[in-house]
Amino acid sequence: MPFRLCALTTALAAALPLSANAACVAPGDLARGIAFTREIKGQGAAQPNGQYVQVNYGRGDAVVARYGIFPVQGHFSDAPENVIGAWFEQTSKYSFGGNPPKPQSGRVWTSTLNVKATGSDQSGAFKENYRYTVRYVFEEMRQATLSGCTYAVMGVTARFQGEGRDWTDRYAYFPELGYGLLTQYTDNQTGRTARYGITKMVTK
Repeated sequence: MPFRLCALTTALAAALPLSANAACVAPGDLARGIAFTREIKGQGAAQPNGQYVQVNYGRGDAVVARYGIFPVQGHFSDAPENVIGAWFEQTSKYSFGGNPPKPQSGRVWTSTLNVKATGSDQSGAFKENYRYTVRYVFEEMRQATLSGCTYAVMGVTARFQGEGRDWTDRYAYFPELGYGLLTQYTDNQTGRTARYGITKMVTK
């Protein structure tokens, strides 16, 4: 089924305000759109995109992914505030060497990932290809509470190695809701970690 990475930054985020009195997110609500807040990165939104999930993380960062955790297409842009003549923009297409599995506690899935990236920055346009080995680990289910609502959540770690790089993404996957969100990035070579814990999640 075809998909299209569409602009959600203002449209969906505006349509789904993060109301403190909003009801808990329930199974099936993804079809209507889900808004969330993460520490550091702020507000974002998720909605279906064909057979995939499109997650707009805000600040120019959006991804189309199976279950929200296996990327198919992504877009990232960055323009530092109060700086003239500096920017970065990249669109990437991802293909795994096999069909990603439905998340299941205790499972480990290894594969390869090919990335085709195009973009531009202040130095000009670029086109690059990358290939990584990947290892997804699906942890045991647990209960988590957000704004008084309790959800079943599965931790998922995905390690990427190759092209002189080595990093791990960590996701919180909500099986009853059918999608996951990136909550942590770790550069395994330097030990640098960025955490994006989820602090709120609502549906309209």
